[in-house]
Order: sequence, then C-alpha cells, then structure tokens
Amino acid sequence: MTRPPSFRATPVASPWLMLPITVLYLLLAALPIGVVFRLGLADAGSHVMALLHSRLLQRAALNTVVISLVTTIISLLLAFLLSALLWRAGPRLRGVLFAFVLLPFWTGVLIKNFAWAALLQDNGAINAALQVLGLTTAPVTLLHNRLAVVIGMVHYVLPYAVFPIYTAMSAIDPQLTRAAVGLGASGRIVVWRVVLPLSLPGIAASALLSFIVSAGFYVTPVILGAPSDMMVANLVDYYVHELVDFDGASALAVIILLAVSLPVILQQRLPSRGQYGRA
Repeated sequence: MTRPPSFRATPVASPWLMLPITVLYLLLAALPIGVVFRLGLADAGSHVMALLHSRLLQRAALNTVVISLVTTIISLLLAFLLSALLWRAGPRLRGVLFAFVLLPFWTGVLIKNFAWAALLQDNGAINAALQVLGLTTAPVTLLHNRLAVVIGMVHYVLPYAVFPIYTAMSAIDPQLTRAAVGLGASGRIVVWRVVLPLSLPGIAASALLSFIVSAGFYVTPVILGAPSDMMVANLVDYYVHELVDFDGASALAVIILLAVSLPVILQQRLPSRGQYGRA
C-alpha cells in the first residue's frame, strides 16, 4: 500500500510583504522627522546652540520636568492602589473597575480638559462643594494654575500607569502571599515585603511611560494652566505661530526628541512580563 504524500505548509518569507508598511513609515514618520532635523540643524546647528542658551527654553524645560515628575508620582500612587484593588477584586467587580480605568481612553482630551475647567472654576461644582461643607467661605482659585494642570494630566495619564503595575501584580504567585500570611506577616508586611518588590518592574515601566506621556502635553497647560506654566510643547507652538520661526521650532523639536529618546530607550529595555512572572 502506497503511503499518501504529506503536505506540509512552509512559511513564505518575502521582503515584498514589508513594502507597504515600509512605504507608509517612510512617508508618515521618517520623512517628517528628516525635514525637522534638516531645518533644525541648518546653519551648522546655530539654532540649537541659541536655544540651549535661551532663558525661555530653560523655564519651559524646568516647568516640563517639574510638572511631569509631580504628575508621575501622583499617578504612580493612585495606580498602585487601583492595581492592588483590581488584583484582589472578583471577576465582576474587576470588570466594573476596568471600565472606570478605561473611561479616559474613551473620552477626547479636549472634552476632559473643558470638563475640568467647568468643575474647577470659581462657580464650579468643586468650589460649591467646598463652601457647602464649610471648608471655605469664598471661592478658591483652582483654575489657570499648576494645580489644575496636574489634575488634568493625572486624569489622562492614570490608565497608562495602571496597566503595567497590574500586569506585574497579576504575575505574582498567590501562594507567596498566602505563605507570608501563614508565617505571621501582617497585611502591611505582605505588601511591603512581597507585593511591592515583585511589582517593581511594573512600577518602573509605569513611571517611565507616565513621564514620557506627561512631557509631551500641549492642550492641558493651555486650557487649565497659566502662561507661567508653559511646557516645551507649548514653546514649539509659540515659535511657529507667534514668532513664525520654523527653523527655531525645528531645532526645539530636535532637542525635545533627543531628550525624550533616553527615557524611551530605558522603557523599552525594561524586563517584560515573562521575565518577572510567577515564581
């Protein structure tokens, strides 16, 4: 009896399959970045050197770093608590909590910012609640300052901070926490000695991602902040629309791109979920 021939699917690897995505990447990413570098580094990089000595850039860079760090720290604290709640919650409650965490993704950034502007204004709901509770006797200035900017940015960044930490927590073996409790450890000790160390890779990834996202904010400082809260993205807009200096704006974009590249590289080199998975 003759044996029927066996047909085995062989993978077809063709460089032509990469052609569409390569062309799309070149047109939408590489080409614009190349134009920005060409304009920004024109005249032997004189625009870059002038910007590095600009007091305006130094002020905007300081605002960006400070606001981004504050936003990152607050987002990490809230994200750790939310991640722990998601980790310990049952399936039904976890689904409801995930819906609230994902809600900012489903809402446009302009809608979120204008909503916070309505809530934080002098006759807004927050000032009204403070006066009803007797905490204040007159409206408090909550809008057009750094506090409002941080609130709006935390609201936007929080989902980005939650998922890396929750992913790290979900990889923790439940037997480790049960063993710690069985050995007499209190809930605080379990969190401090077991959960927190095993969540550190997720916390590091969350911190870098939150900082990278925060450093590029443009709309929130414009709507919720004051002119003194200008960030580097707002400075690029100022060079383009107010000074009409496209070479200077391109040089500034080059500086921002190079400065943000380091945390992006660090974020990409962090261990993945499989490297800090279950023990």
